Amino acid sequence: MSHVTVVTPEHYNYGSMVIAGVLRDLGHHVEIRKGFEGVGSEVVFISLQSTIHLLKYREIINRMEGFRVVGGPVSIDPEMVFRYLDVDLVIQGEGEDKVEGVMELAAGRCRPEDVPGAAFRSMDGVFMNQPSPSSSMRRPLPLVPRDISRENIRGASVYIETHRGCPGNCTFCQVPEFFGRNVRSRPVEDIVAEVREFRKSGARRFAISGGTGTLYGSSKFRGIDGEAFRTLLRGISEVTGRRNLTVPDIRVDMVNPEVLEAISEYTNGWVFYGIESGSRRILRRMKKGISPDQVVDAVELAREYGLKVAGSFIVGYPSEEEDDYRETLELADELMLDDYFVSIAEPLPGTELGEEVVDLPPEENPVFMKSENRRFESVAEERAFNLLLESYVFRSVPVPVTSQLLKSIFDEVRSQQEHIKTVTGMLQDIG
Repeated sequence: MSHVTVVTPEHYNYGSMVIAGVLRDLGHHVEIRKGFEGVGSEVVFISLQSTIHLLKYREIINRMEGFRVVGGPVSIDPEMVFRYLDVDLVIQGEGEDKVEGVMELAAGRCRPEDVPGAAFRSMDGVFMNQPSPSSSMRRPLPLVPRDISRENIRGASVYIETHRGCPGNCTFCQVPEFFGRNVRSRPVEDIVAEVREFRKSGARRFAISGGTGTLYGSSKFRGIDGEAFRTLLRGISEVTGRRNLTVPDIRVDMVNPEVLEAISEYTNGWVFYGIESGSRRILRRMKKGISPDQVVDAVELAREYGLKVAGSFIVGYPSEEEDDYRETLELADELMLDDYFVSIAEPLPGTELGEEVVDLPPEENPVFMKSENRRFESVAEERAFNLLLESYVFRSVPVPVTSQLLKSIFDEVRSQQEHIKTVTGMLQDIG
């Protein structure tokens, strides 16, 4: 039996708790921690969600002792991980069925070449075993931290994974690259048992995740299984209560009356649509597969079922012109949503957008194009600020724009700008 620490830098993400549960059931002494302070054990599993984590936590991770394994979304590009981190192993993609092999390797009982999905340094550079999807969607109960009740990730204590995979083609999304394009759904009874475990440990608010929530139970894209989705929500809601359950991240072309009725009956009554842009041209560039007309129809249909509607928008996408931005602003105004989320286009490793920005000249990238407004560094930053500011005015219940709110919007956009500039530079260094 080994002493193992599973660590996440900022939040207890779902994947880290699943890995910790697998290690516990293998008989190891497992500790799950948030933050790197005082981490020390024979084996350390490090779950990193964001590209920026490679730079932000580089020093402390490189000083850590023990056999160090990195997993999570950053594992989609092992060469980038090894460029920044001095770790022993990167597990690409899905990790729970690879944990036993990793522990055998850490104990010296096998070679790194014997661990599927493992990436490691060799005499010839970085060697990568072919990753493979998990052989089963069944898994042990997660190891839930004692302080899970204090977590707040977009309003939820935890995001429960209900399925994996998405057949969509969105150029900015890692989900199909990480989990594949085939939808694999977990048994409802396993999900409900997991929710009970979290609830018993103090988790209060739950969100379901898996890319596009309404894909649960589906066997093909746009083939919504309304009955399976309803059964899922009913089962979870019986444990959590409807006020404590939400279904974020839904495509506007993957809803129907049956799905929206289930959301109305079994959740807190919110839908979160990925709208992204009001420009048909930019939506095509993003390979989003939707139109502004579909957005309007989906919002109106949700309101027929008494649901509150939030929407996410992306600005500063490569090639976005002022006319494209204006179309987005006009659509956002027309919809009068209950809440808005605005972000500057982030190039993630493994995505088409990530590949595009590597060779994109600064003068063609809105993140680097100079803004005519002296308050902002870039065109992307200016557009994000303006859209966020306007969103408080044209939402369903307008919010007064105070000096404090104005400052928080400015700080949020400035933080996004710096983050995306840094990530772009990291990708270009590798490219």
